[in-house]
Amino acid sequence: MDLHRFQDSRCTLRSRIVTLDERDGLRTYIIEAFSTQAASEVVSLPLILLLHGFPELAYSWRKVLAPLAAAHGGYHVVAPDLRGYGRTVGETPRQIQYDDPIAPFHLLNIAEDICSLVKALGHDSVAMLVGHDFGSRVAGHCVTAHPELFRSVVFMSAPFPGVERPRRGDPADIAGAKDKPLTALTPPRKHYTNYFSTRDANRDMLGEDEEDLYHFLGGYYHIKSGAWEGNTTHPLPSASNPSPTIDAIARDLATLPDYYIMPAHENMREIIERHASQHPHFTWPSDDTVAGRVYASEFARTGFQGGLNYYRSAFSPPPAERVDELIALSGRTVRIPAAFVAGARDWGVYQTPGAVEKMRHVFGMQSEDVVLIEGAGHWVQQETPDQVIAALLQFLEKLERIAT
Repeated sequence: MDLHRFQDSRCTLRSRIVTLDERDGLRTYIIEAFSTQAASEVVSLPLILLLHGFPELAYSWRKVLAPLAAAHGGYHVVAPDLRGYGRTVGETPRQIQYDDPIAPFHLLNIAEDICSLVKALGHDSVAMLVGHDFGSRVAGHCVTAHPELFRSVVFMSAPFPGVERPRRGDPADIAGAKDKPLTALTPPRKHYTNYFSTRDANRDMLGEDEEDLYHFLGGYYHIKSGAWEGNTTHPLPSASNPSPTIDAIARDLATLPDYYIMPAHENMREIIERHASQHPHFTWPSDDTVAGRVYASEFARTGFQGGLNYYRSAFSPPPAERVDELIALSGRTVRIPAAFVAGARDWGVYQTPGAVEKMRHVFGMQSEDVVLIEGAGHWVQQETPDQVIAALLQFLEKLERIAT
């Protein structure tokens, strides 16, 4: 995996496997950066933990790891491949299948993976936990369920409005209830998260071979980036209504791009290919073609099902042993310093009406703690790494001022 391009003369940047014995031997692949001068005492440095989303990897943080590690007095910065992704595997490595149990992918189980990783790294706390996309939901569950371990949190690209009360009923009925008002629209639509929960999603997106996958991922990254002209974002009208109707929300959602609210008759690959046929630049930017090959190689090997299981688990009834804990955590106010960073051209900020304001309330965020980076889309730490680094360091500086 290409890391040498992102080296910093002040830091060591490397990858390794950390085995989590208390998590049934989960072999967790990490990329880490730290001051070369502190190589013999890395655990003495404050820990920054970076959690990726879908379809991403630890590699998604390649542009920010070393600069963060070199900042201030130095940090130990770690980005893992989450369970089900990339080179993180169980004791018996194999490709995850749709019919495998989804309980291991419940957000509270992933949060326990993260807590175990912190311990295995030799740290007793995390100075800053950062979660991007679905990693934002993982981070939110980490700090809500285990606030004693995390000193601050940054949600990135996906607002986290708190732990939801557990859903009950058949998973198909839960998904159907979410899509019902969308299927009633003209033309009928469906929500991308419901599509990601289907049996066919993994096969659809993988395509015929690795080259096919490379082009699909290039189109998917482009359409969600700030470079795509269709991402002219704005708050949805129902966000300003304290009690919007389901139909009003559905009408608002129907105005989102079709990679979020999909035509009922199309899969994600068909949507990307339709756009790519109309726009020849619908692919990886020239400075990220190598990254595109890394993603295509990894997902061709593992498939997407591990990552897709996060969506399936989130929109399914939880394991019985998690119900009481979820009820206790739902609606809990979390009083650790928190911030939100996203691209100003990212529809993920607005796709759930009212989520940003609810997040600000749950975590006590001030207006200065919400940073929207101009020109950036969904992949904000890859599109505008310098601005993301600046925002994260500014947040850390604020925490130092508060502490003194």
